[in-house]
Amino acid sequence: LFGLAQHQNPKVFNFTFNVSETDADTIETFLDARANDSASFDFPNNHLPGETASNFKFVCENWNKSIPYNNRATIKATFRQVFEPAT
Repeated sequence: LFGLAQHQNPKVFNFTFNVSETDADTIETFLDARANDSASFDFPNNHLPGETASNFKFVCENWNKSIPYNNRATIKATFRQVFEPAT
């Protein structure tokens, strides 16, 4: 948060992905890679409630995966908005 305005209020979203085990593995691989280097990622906010089309940057510091049915998986993840300078 160094150098950022004190009034910024990051948005936090809790997501549940109900997908195939294969898709869950892909999601988890993506999240693992970002967790390993603390990299943020773009997420189009037109998928978020009450937001218009553009991208927000997020980090996902925690998630869990369960396999409730054969060949189906559920990933619950918390995305936290981060504020980074444009490159």
